[in-house]
Amino acid sequence: MSQSASDEDPKLTRVVEAVRGGRRYRSVTDQAVRRLARAALAVEGGDVTRATKRTKRGLHEVFGAFMPMTPKYEALLRDVREAVELDDPEAIRTALKPALGAHSSTRERLPILTEMYAEVFDRLDTAPATVRDLACGMNPLTVPWMPLPAGTTYLASDIDHRLMDFAGTVLTALGVPNRVEVRDLLTDPDPEPADVTFLFKAVPCLEAQGKGLGWKLLDQINSPVLVVSFPTKTLGRRSRGMYQTHSAEFARRVAERPWKCDEIEFGDELVYVVTKG
Repeated sequence: MSQSASDEDPKLTRVVEAVRGGRRYRSVTDQAVRRLARAALAVEGGDVTRATKRTKRGLHEVFGAFMPMTPKYEALLRDVREAVELDDPEAIRTALKPALGAHSSTRERLPILTEMYAEVFDRLDTAPATVRDLACGMNPLTVPWMPLPAGTTYLASDIDHRLMDFAGTVLTALGVPNRVEVRDLLTDPDPEPADVTFLFKAVPCLEAQGKGLGWKLLDQINSPVLVVSFPTKTLGRRSRGMYQTHSAEFARRVAERPWKCDEIEFGDELVYVVTKG
C-alpha cells in the first residue's frame, strides 16, 4: 500500500518539494525523485539541505548529464510532422537528428545507426513483433534506421514525463504502433513480455545506484533476446579502461547464466546481443 501524504516523513516531503521546485527535474517521475531522496536522507543523517543537493546530484548522474539542456519539444515535433507530410524517408531522418542530438547517447550513436542496427537485427533468429526500449532517452526516434517489419509495436520507458510524451507523439506521427510509459526501473520494473528488449548504456548507471541492480534487472526482463550496451568512453571522451572493465564484467556475469551472446563494438559503444537460455 502506498504511503499517504499525511504519514509521509516530513523531511522526505521537504527534499522532494525542493527538488521539484526547480525547473530542471520538475517532470521527472515521482518514483525516482522519492527513491533518490530517501537514500540521500539516509546517507546525510536526515540533513534536508545536504540531502536535497545529493538528490539533485543523483538525478544529474542518471538523467541530467545525458540531456544537459531541456529540448525545445514543440519545435522539434513541428519539424518532424512537416517531414512526415513530405513522405520522404530521408527528410524524416534529417528532421529527427536534432532531437537525437539533444541526448548524449543518441548523439554519439548517430554516425553508426544504420550499421549498428543492421548488425544487431541480423543476429536475431526471427523478426520481432514487439521491441521494448528501457531507460530509452531519445532512442525510440531511431526507429527509421531500424530494419523492423511493418506493424512492429514499440514499447518505451524512461523517467521523464515530457520526454516520454514527446517520444510517444513522434512514434505516432511516424505511424509506429507504440506504448510509452514513465517508469523508474528500480522501483517499477516492466513485467510485460517483448520479443526484444534494448537496454542501452543503462547498466553502469543502475550499478552506480547499487551493486548488482543492473544485473538483477537484466535477469527480470521478460524477453528471450536482450540488446545491452556499455559506453567505452566517458561523457568527457576519456576511455579510462572502460572497454576492458565492461567486457570482463559482462563475460563473468554471462558465465553464471545460461545465456548465449555476441559482442559487437561500434564507435564508443560495446553492444551485446544476448539470447536467454
